[in-house]
Amino acid sequence: MLLPIGFLVSYGVLAHHGGGGSYDASRPLYLRGRVIQARYGYPHAQLRIEVPAGLTVPSRLPGAERLRGHDAWGGPPVPEGAGQVRDLLLPPDITGTLGDLPGRPNVGDDVAAIVYRRCDTEGDEYSGELRVQMIYAAGGAHRYRGSVTRIVDRCLDAARPGPGTRSDDEPPVFLLGGGALVAAGVVAGLIRLRNRRAGR
Repeated sequence: MLLPIGFLVSYGVLAHHGGGGSYDASRPLYLRGRVIQARYGYPHAQLRIEVPAGLTVPSRLPGAERLRGHDAWGGPPVPEGAGQVRDLLLPPDITGTLGDLPGRPNVGDDVAAIVYRRCDTEGDEYSGELRVQMIYAAGGAHRYRGSVTRIVDRCLDAARPGPGTRSDDEPPVFLLGGGALVAAGVVAGLIRLRNRRAGR
């Protein structure tokens, strides 16, 4: 009973957002604006920002050349959402970094970000979401350092993979199995602890 539960827990974590979708690096997007809503929680923080109508991309974006997927860029980032409200999804590592800072972005603060858009897939509730790869906030540049998110060169290529092919950024099958065993061990440990306390 524990192994199936552990598998579902670990698979759900990996399938959520980055683990279950692909993000297009061929057309990086740039946003800047004032935060109108900030929600911090694990695994993802979300920032809602108002993007100014006259948004332009600065000539210098420190650290951009170190982003995963940079070699697939079809050009520099292009403005996204000018004059509109946009939601930014922060990956877990950036969430943890910013969440621990006393000056983390909050309502009224200005932030800028380089993002990749999630490829549109039928039935995917997260299609089109903007996943932050670099955020300029709290006095620094904070880049995504993880490897679970599948970053691809154009969404069409990701939507039609050849037989037996796998994206280099896709979690291997053994990772799912390993996660299942870890989750099962945690559940088993919690049950043992509860039983010991109940026996006292």
